[in-house]
Amino acid sequence: MNLAQAQIAVLAEHQYQELELWYPLMRLREAGCNVLVVGPSDTQVYGSKLGYPIVADLAAEEADPTDFDAVVVPGGFAPEGLRRNPAIVSLVKGIHDQGGLVAAICHAGWVLATAGIARGRNLTCVSLIKDDVINAGANYIDQPVVQDGNIITSRLPGDLPEFGRAIVDYLATHPSTRSSNHPLRPSRSRGFASAAYESPAKVVMTARGKASANYIMTVVSEGDGK
Repeated sequence: MNLAQAQIAVLAEHQYQELELWYPLMRLREAGCNVLVVGPSDTQVYGSKLGYPIVADLAAEEADPTDFDAVVVPGGFAPEGLRRNPAIVSLVKGIHDQGGLVAAICHAGWVLATAGIARGRNLTCVSLIKDDVINAGANYIDQPVVQDGNIITSRLPGDLPEFGRAIVDYLATHPSTRSSNHPLRPSRSRGFASAAYESPAKVVMTARGKASANYIMTVVSEGDGK
């Protein structure tokens, strides 16, 4: 497809790994793709493992798989939250099932397992979760990038040059699979998600309720996330 016509979703959640989100996002924008950050909410500031803030362009419930040619799932600890969000899981599975590209790095193999698209596929991931992807039915391969059909996976931030190259090469050599042709814009008026920020976003775990052992991740010190 013409990369200038490609429409890509990059997922965001608390505790994402900085490079694994921003490197593919910037690489795809550089290639001319229309890249939108999709998260559980389009108003929440999401903080990375080191406090790098981001605000999603679209909420997952508003994101239609038929609008996208590909989805990129970053690692860090974000996949723990992403895989528990039904709208996120539905988006990933929907893009995959229509023949679009799913690119996942590091702990993002968890999301593939939850979406039910790992079984019978050759995948790689951070070694800490290899048992999880194997138990999900995947064939684990320890190498920088593994491509199996419309799934591209990678292990760690050091593999990002090869991961980014594989994503761009795939998009450039495969036709668009989305049925919608209209270009997406952010749902809010602040413009596309930007790497510019004024202060870090500190993410902490807090109890869901009084004397509750259940927890949620919360930003207690917000960057501007523009």
